[in-house]
Amino acid sequence: MGVASAVIVAALLYFRRIFSQKGDGVSPAEYKGHGDVSFAKCPLCGTALSPGQNLRSKVFRSVASASDQLCHVYGCPSCWPECKPGISRTCPVCHKPVAQNSYLISRMFSKTKSGKPHVIINGCGNCNRREK
Repeated sequence: MGVASAVIVAALLYFRRIFSQKGDGVSPAEYKGHGDVSFAKCPLCGTALSPGQNLRSKVFRSVASASDQLCHVYGCPSCWPECKPGISRTCPVCHKPVAQNSYLISRMFSKTKSGKPHVIINGCGNCNRREK
């Protein structure tokens, strides 16, 4: 009985640490009853996005190809328009800091099997070849 209690306490501490690693974190209680939940993370700061939170982005519509569009990703509610304390914005390609008024350049594809848009990050203004 004592060993089982120790295992349960250790498991609860482990899951508590996972859900509160970065930024606001998300507690398991917030997902009670949501079934299969996949955590999306902000590409700039790495903060897990809660249900209902979205990335701030700007999509440029292309006349030539509607399935491949240029997109600027500004960040999530934790890092844009202002960073919360303890959060830093870094480029996932070159791993250099990204300025608060800057963005990531990406391509958005809307023709996927699931029907959801798919984004491929090309980099920031420092490392993206198209912007130089």
